[in-house]
Amino acid sequence: MNSYHQNLHSAIVGSLQSLDIEEQNLKSQVNASMFTLYHAQGATITAEQNLAAAKDSFKFKSTTQSEAVKDSNVSINLLNCATQSNQYVKQSTTNIAVCAANVQISANAIVRLASDIGSIYSILNAADFDSDIYYLARDARELINETAYDAELASQLAMEASMLTAEVSAATVLDMAKATNNLMASVLKITTADFDLASQAIATDSAAVSAVRSTEKLDEGALEMVTIAYSATKSAYALTNRELNLDLLVTTSNTDALSFTVDFNTIKSPFPLEKLVKHPMYPVERYYLIVVKEKKKQTFSISNVERLMNSTELIPLAPTDQHHITQVVNVFSSLKESTDVVALVDSDNDPIGLGKSYVVFVMAVFSDEYKRTINCYDDYLSAPSQTFTLASRLESIPGEVIQVSAYDEKDLSDEERRLALAFKNEQLKQRLGEDTIVDYNYVMTFSSQKSADTELEYRCMLLPFSLDVSDQLLTKESLEFLVRDEIAKLEEIAAQLDPEIARLEEEVYTEALKLELLNKELDVLNQKLADYAKEKEPVDEQTAAIIQSLKEEQKLIGTQLKQLQDAHKGKIVQLDFLKEEKEKQTGLLSMVAPAKPGFLFNVPIAEQVYADSYTVAKQNIKAKDSDRLQWVAFFGPDTTDNFGNRLNEHEKYLPVILSYSRASADSETAFVNVLSDMANTDYFPH
Repeated sequence: MNSYHQNLHSAIVGSLQSLDIEEQNLKSQVNASMFTLYHAQGATITAEQNLAAAKDSFKFKSTTQSEAVKDSNVSINLLNCATQSNQYVKQSTTNIAVCAANVQISANAIVRLASDIGSIYSILNAADFDSDIYYLARDARELINETAYDAELASQLAMEASMLTAEVSAATVLDMAKATNNLMASVLKITTADFDLASQAIATDSAAVSAVRSTEKLDEGALEMVTIAYSATKSAYALTNRELNLDLLVTTSNTDALSFTVDFNTIKSPFPLEKLVKHPMYPVERYYLIVVKEKKKQTFSISNVERLMNSTELIPLAPTDQHHITQVVNVFSSLKESTDVVALVDSDNDPIGLGKSYVVFVMAVFSDEYKRTINCYDDYLSAPSQTFTLASRLESIPGEVIQVSAYDEKDLSDEERRLALAFKNEQLKQRLGEDTIVDYNYVMTFSSQKSADTELEYRCMLLPFSLDVSDQLLTKESLEFLVRDEIAKLEEIAAQLDPEIARLEEEVYTEALKLELLNKELDVLNQKLADYAKEKEPVDEQTAAIIQSLKEEQKLIGTQLKQLQDAHKGKIVQLDFLKEEKEKQTGLLSMVAPAKPGFLFNVPIAEQVYADSYTVAKQNIKAKDSDRLQWVAFFGPDTTDNFGNRLNEHEKYLPVILSYSRASADSETAFVNVLSDMANTDYFPH
């Protein structure tokens, strides 16, 4: 290879390598920013849930505190009544005792008086019977006896009243009222403290929500910026690769892990088309593909290829006259049992396998005639493609087959009861000696295709419903839309409308200047005609001709001014319409429908979810469906969501399943983990 070709090839390889390294660095930054944003969104969702719980608690404690205030007021009134009653009862007891004593004294006096009158009556009965004084004494004795009886009866009633008054337990009622009031005061103090704490919790949680929202938006902006930079670098690499490296592209298959597709543009003929008609000559005789280990791409050169000529390390392509070649390469190695097909090998003659990183080179062998014509006998070797890895993509569980229902042991089959018991036993082992565990709340069932891969587990997670948070969070779909669609569509809108807007703006500006000049000319003509009209002397023929010329010019300028004003107004209306249309189309791009689960969640994030936040499903080997494998998982009251938070009452959750390979570290890159179909999975209420 001559020095010019060598320097050119080195420059191309260096440019692509630097762009590839920058792309990988930006991809690492995207992943780091993505995890940062994910945790920030988790903090936002948690803060939103805490604020909602604080508001519910405040509502309950506000009602409780209001009732406590009412009860405290009743208790205070009761204490006042009991205190007043105790005072009145004490006073009544004293008064009735004094009254009873006075009545008793009066009764004793009346009894003594009755005794004296009885003695008088006895004397008169003996000494002066049947006289007037006798009859008066008899009547007096009868009256005083009745009075004495009434006095004794009054004394008895007074004593009984004193006894009954003394029996009134006003002091006991007062003590009970005091105790009740003290207890009610304590209750009011507790409820007031709880109410104040609830109020403070709302203020604290509101401040926390504002803080985490601010952090989340900053992290979201950082992710969008680095993602756009990553996309720009990918575009720069693609453009450089298209212009300088045959647009060489390697894509792997999502359905067949043992195949990949190589696309590249064929080399253009250096001869003019009219000369090719007379002397048809396409310089390339044959194309070859070479698969090289990623770690050796820097040292692989044309000299390595020349040593491999006519060997199995080269993949020959059929001659073609097309401008673009798409070649599907099937890998037949020990990974796919076959005895009648030669295994595909790399440049080191090693079988191509899953989980290993490779690049592809394209070699173009020029014809001898072409080499003699240009007096250069070097063949062409492209720069390496971007790194690719063959991997088996695991099955994504369809959302329609994922079912979550309330746990009821009566509705379970014997095998499901056995699996539930196995779940409990595993949890008991993890609880460090605890010998009791509560029953489950929910059971999740789903099915999968039959697979020969035994090193596979299904991690079942519950994602909180976040589509109704006050600020819509960035999702994987909206981020992809921003990079993949929004920028391209913004550029498309700009390419479609900006030239017309710029043309109209220039014409409107030019016409505005013309209108200003015409108005000035018309003002000058009007002033001249006004000056001629002020002259009192009859005008001569020359002056009349000048006036007539000015009037004709005035009429012409007025007509031009009217036409230009109408056209100017029409263009202003058209310009405003185009600007509004651009703003409308640009605004519609931001109206991306929220996608489940409403926050950033993808396979790399799901792979990093803590073990405490997911449940590994178990196979129901006795299920009746023979075409698909049946799986079951159980969730108890201690289950947490993907962020590690306990499940909240009256919240909705999205069941998500990560198909995860448990292969060894040496072969873990041979498999691609996938998430279930979240878009077609239903939320379930907790």
